[in-house]
Amino acid sequence: MVATTGWEWLENSAVPTAIRQWSWGYPLLEVIHILGLAVLFGSVAMFDLRLLGVSRHLLVTDLARHLLPWTYFSFAIVALSGGLLFSTDATQIAANPAFQLKLGLIAAAGVNATLFHRGIYRSVQLWNRAVPVPVSARITAVLSLLLWAAVITCGRLIAYL
Repeated sequence: MVATTGWEWLENSAVPTAIRQWSWGYPLLEVIHILGLAVLFGSVAMFDLRLLGVSRHLLVTDLARHLLPWTYFSFAIVALSGGLLFSTDATQIAANPAFQLKLGLIAAAGVNATLFHRGIYRSVQLWNRAVPVPVSARITAVLSLLLWAAVITCGRLIAYL
């Protein structure tokens, strides 16, 4: 078959073809993707919950220092496994509205996190412990939880739309 689009070319390249041909390829990638999502959402949720008042005895900076490496590592795993899953049926998935929304939500979550870390987090020493977390940080935490829950939901909906 001659590929007429970039998505078709991707689908017919060696790696996606090998994934489709190996009976354990796609299921194994799905498991890796889901486990990565669990760690990603878990680390993000723990930090966001701290901003919302849970475990106030923990320093925000200590929690960030502990959780951010997990967040970055798991995001890399999720992005890689998700990209490989996408490549196996790129033409169909790229046209899927749940997938398109999922990408937009991931971008929004990234913008939300960037604004937090480049903005309000710079003053963290003023509200690290025993001081109420600023409203803007709490709003960022709520948005983060909602955005990542929506990303996961859209990921599940891809199979049904």
